[in-house]
This record gives sequence, C-alpha cells and structure tokens, in this order.
Amino acid sequence: MPLLVVAVTGRALAASAVRGHRTVVVLDYFADRDTCMRASACRSVVSARALRFDSRRLLAAAAALAPVNLSAGLVYGSGFEGRTALLARLAAGRRLYGNTPAVIDAVRKPELFFPLLDRLGITHPEVRFTAPSDSAGWLLKEAGGAGGTRVRPADRRRVRPGAYFQRLMPGRVCSVLFLANGLRAAVVGFNEQWTSPARAGLPYLYGGAVGQIAVPAAVEADLRARLDRLVEATGLIGLNGVDFLLEDEAWSVLEVNPRPTATMELHDPDYERGLLDAHLRACDGELPATAPRSRAARASTIVHAAGAWHVTEHFQFAEWCRDIPQPGTQCAPGDPVCTVYAEAAGPEAAVALVRERQRELERALALEAASAGVP
Repeated sequence: MPLLVVAVTGRALAASAVRGHRTVVVLDYFADRDTCMRASACRSVVSARALRFDSRRLLAAAAALAPVNLSAGLVYGSGFEGRTALLARLAAGRRLYGNTPAVIDAVRKPELFFPLLDRLGITHPEVRFTAPSDSAGWLLKEAGGAGGTRVRPADRRRVRPGAYFQRLMPGRVCSVLFLANGLRAAVVGFNEQWTSPARAGLPYLYGGAVGQIAVPAAVEADLRARLDRLVEATGLIGLNGVDFLLEDEAWSVLEVNPRPTATMELHDPDYERGLLDAHLRACDGELPATAPRSRAARASTIVHAAGAWHVTEHFQFAEWCRDIPQPGTQCAPGDPVCTVYAEAAGPEAAVALVRERQRELERALALEAASAGVP
C-alpha cells in the first residue's frame, strides 16, 4: 500500500521513497513533472486564491487516491504551519509518521516554545509579544509562516494575532537536520542557509542552503546535548530541523521545524535507503547507530521568475534542475520556477557551482522570455 505524502512540494520525499523502494501518493501545491514521475499518483491541491492548501480539495484527494484502508500511513512536510487542525483531519484513521498536532504546537507556538527554551537553558534572541517602543533592530514574525514568508522588519503597522517580535542578532543563519525518537536526537548534518531577494516585501524569503558545513567542536557538542533535552521535553519524533544563528562559538535558536525540511535532499544520498526510510524508522523509535559518512557537499537554490513567464513544452531544463513545472504553468514575477542543485567536494565549491548554474538558468529563462516577446 502507498504512503500518503503531503507537503508544499513533495518531490524530495518522493525521490527518497524511490531509493527506499516505497510507493507514495503525493498531494502538494505544484504536482511538478519530477514529482509525478516518482509517485504512483500526484495531484495539486493548492488553493486558487492563495498559496496554501485548499482544505476541501486536499481531503477529497486523500480520500480518493490514498483512502484510509488502502494507505500505509501519512507523511507530511511543510504547509501545515498554523494549520494543525487540518493535519488532524487528514491524519484521522491513518498511521501518522511525524509529530502530532500537540507536539507541533509545543514548538511552533511562540508563547509555549520560548519559555520552554528558557527552562531548558537553550539560548535564543530576545522575544517579546508587545511592540517595542523603538522598532529598530527588531523583526516581526507572524504565526503560520514557513520559509521566511511571514518575517519582516518590525514597524508601526498593525500586528496580527499570534505574531511576536524577535531581536535582530548578528551571525550566520544555519540549521541542523536531525532524527528523533521522542527521547533523544541523532544529528544528520549541519547546513548554512541564505535568503532570496526575489519578492519585494519579503527580505527573509528562503533562497537555498548548503550542507556539510563545519561548526566549532564546542558548538557541535553543546548543540547535540541540548537537542537531546529538547527532544525529551517535547517528544519530537522523525526528521526535524532547528534553525539557529552561529557567531564564532556562540549559537542561539531561531525556530524548530517539526517535520522534514528543505535541507533533507542535501543529505539524502548519504543514506542507503534514503532519509524517508530513516524518518519512518525514527517515528517507530529506531535511530541510526551512527551517521553515514558523507561522500560530498550539496547545495540547492531556488530560481524565481524575473518577469511573467509561461512554461512551454520545448523549454529544456538542465539535468541539475529539480521541481520542474508542468508545461502551461504560468509564472508571475517573483514566483518560484524550479530548484537548482549542485554537488562538489566541499561546501564552498558546492555553493560556487550552484550559483553558476543558477545564473545559467536565469540567462536561459531571459532568452526564452525575449523570444516569446515577454517584456
């Protein structure tokens, strides 16, 4: 029976499933070509009015393509931030491979999460729930966001319920991907992330990441120990990520992503049966005895449309492109077109290669738009 995979984009999970010889049905926003190639069935369930799941379409597609009695379980990725009630409805009657809505709330609701970090002795930037008298040096973060879509510099505009203010601190934005079994964590790898300038008004939009970065030994040891405390306190299971700031030998937590993250594919090739298999095993309480030795450093970055663009049948995406849109897809300025991937001997070389490929694709997109008469 197939696993039901639901995420903003299910391509990385579907690709990992193939490596583990598992069959999946994917419901996501895009139903990209390479996702459809790896799934037994794939359907877009995005809302026509906003970039979010259409609840009715999602539940109907799940019932039709992976009914409760004919599904091996549910695996979810991003897209349920602030929508745990929808996740609970989707999971009803299915084996849930991932954190429950209650665990998600414990690490995603700021009024619960940051006091928990304080109790566990885990450092984080200063947080407050009322507007500072001087907004300079503060960020405003709204509930339900992912990938930096609801993060902006604080100002005097009206604040939505559930928002909070976080002090802007110096440092590299990094993340740790880890497996958890509810009692302890097993680190998969460390990554460094960057933002994309593609969308006006979204200065912290996720742009990409590189894996296999080195962190100071003292930071790594401290982070591993405190991850165990966090897992034990919250009951986190499966594949998760923690975003943190790193400056010299100091680190501080920004947020927890209690599900497989975008950095998963930077480490998936190191696992013989893929990280989806490791995620399922961790949800059943089994963690790998040791992390496999990485054969390379990998980077990925998102390419956004510079202007309005229509995906044609004849446009050829390079073999290092992922999340390839279906012919006929309409891209507005700033919309994601696809993901570019690179692999090299080390992180710096991987970043250089992925940037080179990004520029190459952007030139090709510009020529395609010009040939079609798009300004």
